[in-house]
Amino acid sequence: MRLHQSSNIVITDTMERARATAVPARGILDGFTLAVKDMIDVAGLPTTRGSALYGGLDALETAPSVSRLEAAGAMLVAKVNLHEFAYGVSNENPHWGDVVNPRHPGLIPGGSSGGTAAAIAAGIARIGLGTDTAGSIRMPAACCGVVGLRPRTGSVPTRGVAPLAPSFDVVGPMAASVSDTALAWAALTGEKPAAARPLRGLVVGVIEGSAATEPMRARGAQLRPFTVPDGVLDAFWPSFRAEVTRTHEGTYPRAADSYSANVRAKLAAASGVSAAEHRAGVDALAALRAELLARMEGFDVLVSDTLGCPTPTVGADETAYRDALGRLVAPFSALDLPALAIGNLQIIGRTESDVLEVGLGWEREVGTIPTAN
Repeated sequence: MRLHQSSNIVITDTMERARATAVPARGILDGFTLAVKDMIDVAGLPTTRGSALYGGLDALETAPSVSRLEAAGAMLVAKVNLHEFAYGVSNENPHWGDVVNPRHPGLIPGGSSGGTAAAIAAGIARIGLGTDTAGSIRMPAACCGVVGLRPRTGSVPTRGVAPLAPSFDVVGPMAASVSDTALAWAALTGEKPAAARPLRGLVVGVIEGSAATEPMRARGAQLRPFTVPDGVLDAFWPSFRAEVTRTHEGTYPRAADSYSANVRAKLAAASGVSAAEHRAGVDALAALRAELLARMEGFDVLVSDTLGCPTPTVGADETAYRDALGRLVAPFSALDLPALAIGNLQIIGRTESDVLEVGLGWEREVGTIPTAN
């Protein structure tokens, strides 16, 4: 069986594996189908990283993030497409095909976890795993009209997950609802599933006057303007690029011809950041994180749009829109705060429980997934 082959969502169909390993009901995800971004290892299956350079050998072990979901009853049905090496926001991929957005075929599905978001939106899987280094779970969630959680670093093991920029890489759950995302998070962490928090009485910091937040006001939340400290992305991008360059030093530029033109150009532009510059960026981000947390005193959560611009059309030049698309998500990767995207609504908090509880309150009281289109 080929799952939505014409949409270029699936790289490896694992339905036969799922049938062969199916067991009786055993956990909170029993009956859930699962799609896994092909940056994440599953024993006996290749991990292509969305590239032409990897996937020749099957993985020897399954990443803990996958094992935990399977142990809770989830059934892996597909390893799915992504922007090559998780380094981009369009999910245009010359090696495995450009992923089609099931909800909006003329618009990009977002990246880099666009295959995971598309698999959920298309009904291939009920839940999924993506990775997020600078917004790569939240942008595709917004583009495809699904939900995705960017947790704090270290909350879920990244063993068995191919790196992009290791200091900032996280793996997190995606689903068609906040409820399913919260169940997947509970399975990943062993925590008790989050419960909905009423919107009435919440003190919400609104970044850039997001129109998507107005239903919160109508249900009794106090909405107040909030400003992120200056300089976050100026500190983040050099550190990010330094780590990406070192992740690829064994294959770029030696095997540059095996990279897409898109990623090859990014790697060329990322070179030259010194270890001292990387350290200065990391230190600056630590100070800015402390400043942001101090500003958050008196606020329950922060909210913003997820996307910094309308979802781009298929075929548009990614270099012309990628910074604008990610400008509202990247700061919270840089500052290592948990953030939940409910479509084009981003909820930022101090802990994953904070954002899931408010997200569940939104789902119960508002019930919509805001769109950027």
